[in-house]
Amino acid sequence: MEFYYIGLSDVMTGMADFPGFDTVVEPRIAASASRGKHSILRFYMDYPQPAGSYVSHTPQFLIDDYNLTMTPWSSVDLNTVGSSPDYSDENLKTALNNFVAALGNRYDGDSRVGFIQVGLLGFWGEWHTWTEDSATHSWIPDATKMELIDAFDAAFQTTQVQIRYPHWYAVGANQRQGFGLHDDSFAHSTIDEGVYGAPMSWFFWSQVQATAATDFWMSGAMGGEVRPELQATIFDDNYAAGTQYKQDFGMCADTTHATYMLNYHAFGTSYTGNALVSARAASDQMGYAFRLAEVSVAEGSVGDTVDITATVIQDGIAPFYYDLSIALACPDGFSATVGGVDGIVSEGSTASFTFTAVPATSTCLSSLDFSLSSSYALAGAPVKFAQGVSDGSVVAVSLPLPPGSPPSASSPTPSPTTTPVATQAKYICSINMPLPTTICAEGSVAGGDCANENENNGCQKGGKRCWWNPACSGGNNPPPTPSPTPNTGGCPVCAPTGQSCCGTCIDSGKPSRRGCSA
Repeated sequence: MEFYYIGLSDVMTGMADFPGFDTVVEPRIAASASRGKHSILRFYMDYPQPAGSYVSHTPQFLIDDYNLTMTPWSSVDLNTVGSSPDYSDENLKTALNNFVAALGNRYDGDSRVGFIQVGLLGFWGEWHTWTEDSATHSWIPDATKMELIDAFDAAFQTTQVQIRYPHWYAVGANQRQGFGLHDDSFAHSTIDEGVYGAPMSWFFWSQVQATAATDFWMSGAMGGEVRPELQATIFDDNYAAGTQYKQDFGMCADTTHATYMLNYHAFGTSYTGNALVSARAASDQMGYAFRLAEVSVAEGSVGDTVDITATVIQDGIAPFYYDLSIALACPDGFSATVGGVDGIVSEGSTASFTFTAVPATSTCLSSLDFSLSSSYALAGAPVKFAQGVSDGSVVAVSLPLPPGSPPSASSPTPSPTTTPVATQAKYICSINMPLPTTICAEGSVAGGDCANENENNGCQKGGKRCWWNPACSGGNNPPPTPSPTPNTGGCPVCAPTGQSCCGTCIDSGKPSRRGCSA
């Protein structure tokens, strides 16, 4: 995704005039889409800048034709200046309502736009006017915020909308469908870990809890920006996670169910070494992670066909917020799509999808390709599984004909005998759990300093742990086949660990959670 700040005056020149949609907004969205990236938009009027470089983006026609009052301000703490419009002005509110309606008419349901942040009010469009002078804090009336929430709710029925703070009129008991949140001080003042000497009621998640909105992420996405002064060091080995205003990224992401976070450092100066590995793992941690957990076949109700049922598990910390379907294709030309995958919301939840009237031929069943599809997927950027070939674009499955099914019209060619692919365990030291494929691609061979899975040994400081994947390709010998302990009173082997297990063997879900549970 790619983020754009856009000044309102660059788009709106009259109460019903929006030439900037064509000259400013559209070129940005089109350029991002050409790169296979969705756009995130935020419009603003007052963007604080150092003295001498400030430019107001309040539409000039409101000042010239409607006598809108502007209040210049300066802040020593922020080292910036600005000019705030009178947010109670009726003509300004009319203009904002007109703009939002036009924006929705133009871009609601546009698959190139991933999220629109409500913005418009306050410094940077972040819905606050905080300076060291408390007189500025009340510049935005609550009635203006509520009117803007209503405007966005009416204008956007499909495209997800996000607001900076959990306002009671938008989330919680009054949760609007498709309304999420964004925290632009992420990992700085997101969660209260109890290290500040007093409850931090102004922290982001504290406000979410106070609004009884902790489930907002189930229908509206969580986004934001890693606090700028943390971006360069947050994934370093010596980052002091858990100390004041230096919060653990993984803990913040898990708590808030984050889907994305802006991080300009990652795409500017960038990261190297272990910091790059940790940054990639943090990116993988966010959002959805669908996995094909089970595929079964049964005789179909139509002659010479079978029904195939695919069970999908959602391993991610957040759902997919637009339409999502599962597709099945086989070499003989059969293909089908079943919707509803976007209905799998909570982490660890599953749902089953049945494809009917699938040809009962070995040609088809021996080479089934499963994939995900969405009307919001851009060209060249498909929604992917967290498994399978082509980096998750396709999961290939081979099934036998069920008992009672007729043989294929032509006898299948026997499959050649293959030697088991040798595997080896690899690991990555990071704060957050990487994808299994990331561990295989970028990890080191397990052992030595990182001898124990999910522990800190050898990973130095910063809350990092050894994340293992025992099934990476490579090694000198095929992996041994585990067998139950033969001794009287012994326990069966738990496949993910290869060790005997007298409790419950967990062999699905996130790799870090698999193994024997007492």
